[in-house]
Amino acid sequence: MIIGRNPHYMKLTDKRISQAQPREKKYSISDEYGLRIEVKPNGKKYFIHRFSINNKKFDFHVGVYPTLSLKEAREIHQLNRMKLRKGINPKEEKAKKKSERKQEVLNTFEFICEKHFADVFKPNTQESTWKKIIPYFTKDIYPKIGKKPINDIKALEIYESCKKISDRGARENAVRVCRKISDIFQWATLLGLANMNVAYGLAKTLPKPLKGNYVATTNPKDFGEILRKIDSYQGFNPIIKACLQIMPYVFTRQGELRSMRWDELDLIKGVWIYQVSKTKTNHGVPLAKQVIELIQKLVPLTGATEYVFISDRGRGNEFISDSALRNYLRKAGVSQEQTSLHGFRTSARTIADEVLEVNTDILEIQLSHKNPKDKHGGAYARAEFIGQRKEFMQQWADYCDGLKNEKQ
Repeated sequence: MIIGRNPHYMKLTDKRISQAQPREKKYSISDEYGLRIEVKPNGKKYFIHRFSINNKKFDFHVGVYPTLSLKEAREIHQLNRMKLRKGINPKEEKAKKKSERKQEVLNTFEFICEKHFADVFKPNTQESTWKKIIPYFTKDIYPKIGKKPINDIKALEIYESCKKISDRGARENAVRVCRKISDIFQWATLLGLANMNVAYGLAKTLPKPLKGNYVATTNPKDFGEILRKIDSYQGFNPIIKACLQIMPYVFTRQGELRSMRWDELDLIKGVWIYQVSKTKTNHGVPLAKQVIELIQKLVPLTGATEYVFISDRGRGNEFISDSALRNYLRKAGVSQEQTSLHGFRTSARTIADEVLEVNTDILEIQLSHKNPKDKHGGAYARAEFIGQRKEFMQQWADYCDGLKNEKQ
């Protein structure tokens, strides 16, 4: 290895460099140990480190003066000399790092995510599962960090992107998305596309999903918007649409409504009597005229079957699934951040109490909850409030129609 020094040199100074004028051809002024300033005919000045290694000469472009100062150029030059002593060619090392960085830039987080989805996630996961996760990447993750090289992404950026999802009320899905990001980083690390999994354990730092609570709106204006979207969406299945239209009116659990049977209904008296799934006791629901009209429209479609909301995809006599209702809601433009299926009960209970100021005993009985004031097992209270409940259910249905018809 040969690293030469010209014995006839004068050290570079800022004054010498600034006074150097362009000539017809480029020329250089030496510093020491191969460092020099090269002056181009156009007046631009470049620091060059010329060195020999293994009997081959190389020019290492250090930087442009005065963007790079003389002091900084000497520091880089000194580092190069240390590498040369170790047998490392600094020019080849720089070219290699540049190539690697170029590849890193091409490996954006979005590109790697989409490759993971196509190669790993989708082929090994049910469609109903990955469809709950992937849309969040398009909506929330990619706009924040999608275009960044994967190795440039910080844990804080991932946390903030997922926290944004959580803050909208989708805590459980925020945790799922964060875990999936960790899976992607782990996969990319194994393939050599990422240096490390910066998302490891990050999901544990997000707000935990609220057990026993469901996403629901308690704002009458927002509730009215949801009802309008359900009514206005021209879906292909009138049975599913009717079920969702009825759901806000009746206060029942969504599973109990989906399994409504024709033999439980008395449309003349306007009542639906069914067995509560949790308590295994009979419960009567007074039906508002709006609900009766919606059910009557289903008679030609499902009247000959056992269930009012019969499924057209079942193998036999089966009622519609909760996923069918959720899919319809999403297609109608109602996001899972706005309400869950169970959320209709919460919305009705809260708005009726806080806005309409309905007797809480009536509300609790209508929700098929046990009335703590009743010492007779619920039968006495149900009988006592039947007239008031019938009046309230019509009042509530009319109120819901009023919310739907309000000017936006």
